[in-house]
Amino acid sequence: MEKLLDLKLYVVTNNEGLFFRGHAYIGISFTDEVKQCKVYSNVGPAKSAVTYFSRYNPTHPPLKIVKINVAGYEIIDESDRVQKAEEAKLKAESIRKVSEAKLRLIRAETNLKLAEEQFNNIKK
Repeated sequence: MEKLLDLKLYVVTNNEGLFFRGHAYIGISFTDEVKQCKVYSNVGPAKSAVTYFSRYNPTHPPLKIVKINVAGYEIIDESDRVQKAEEAKLKAESIRKVSEAKLRLIRAETNLKLAEEQFNNIKK
């Protein structure tokens, strides 16, 4: 768990304080929310984004890289949720099997009646 405290993340910003979202067919886009920006776990790809922007937009000032140090963490126990999901899956599967068995029984009874009628018709 000590390794989690050494986690460093990188985001790219411009001079207006907007965060780099990425580049695509429509061009390079920025956002004002950190949740929507592109987050890099290594500094190399962030530097590459800055170089890409500077190369294709030479009139704009270069972008800046913001280093985010993760100070803490929280462990979320998902065992209860996973157990409930597994139980729900097993319950749904058993319900499906019961309904399929009932359907097979109804079909078998119908086939039996048809066979008996055909047998009685042949005897006459």
